[in-house]
Amino acid sequence: MKNLKKALLLAGLLGAVAAYFAADESTRRYIAHIGKQVPYLPYRYFI
Repeated sequence: MKNLKKALLLAGLLGAVAAYFAADESTRRYIAHIGKQVPYLPYRYFI
């Protein structure tokens, strides 16, 4: 079970990297922009 989780995580990571490099420049900029905002997202919704 432990090896299956690692294999699935690795496959997902490799898939994400492959999708990033297959994307056009506009999509790469969008992904980079969203990636920079991820650490701040939880704090935007505190009241």
